[in-house]
Amino acid sequence: MCVCVFHQAYEPEVKRTRGDVPDILPEPEAEPTSPVSDFENSYNYVVGELEDSIQEVYQHSKDNRKEIGRLECEKGQRIGYKCYLVYNSLEDYAGASRKCIERGGRMAMPRDRKEQEALADYVKNFFHPGNWPVWLGVNDLRSEGLYLFDDGTRVTYFQWRKHFLSSQPDGGRRENCVAMSSDDGDWWDHYCDRTMNYMCE
Repeated sequence: MCVCVFHQAYEPEVKRTRGDVPDILPEPEAEPTSPVSDFENSYNYVVGELEDSIQEVYQHSKDNRKEIGRLECEKGQRIGYKCYLVYNSLEDYAGASRKCIERGGRMAMPRDRKEQEALADYVKNFFHPGNWPVWLGVNDLRSEGLYLFDDGTRVTYFQWRKHFLSSQPDGGRRENCVAMSSDDGDWWDHYCDRTMNYMCE
């Protein structure tokens, strides 16, 4: 009897309370981020910005070096549609090639007799009265005896030194890079790690 009375007394209250519960529960609040994840997000953002800035500075530097090379070429020699400039600065073959590329060019590649003779005159006048060899963009590094220009095309015109005491090329597999003598314009093969002056185009 007591149980029935208790049940009857509280039944309306239970129904009313049940009806007050909303059909859709509210979204749970986002958990607050930890200081570590905030720092990581900030760090990643700053690193991304720095990488973008570094890339931009690198591109400006590259463009400036090319422009400097173009302006420097005004001090050099124009032959046909090309401009040549001798650098009185000692570099090995790879270093000379890199320096020419940095200036927006490449090492000089005389492709015919006319170009060769004009370059020989320019180099002779530049170093007169001395004899200083200058690197050309010619080598047989890929295959012994197969001479290629620095751009990968095959050399078809040669100006090797021909002399009964020292004809060129004479270095075999040891001397694979080519330089022009400034006194007569003849070509010599040399060790590629030898340092000498160089000419860009």
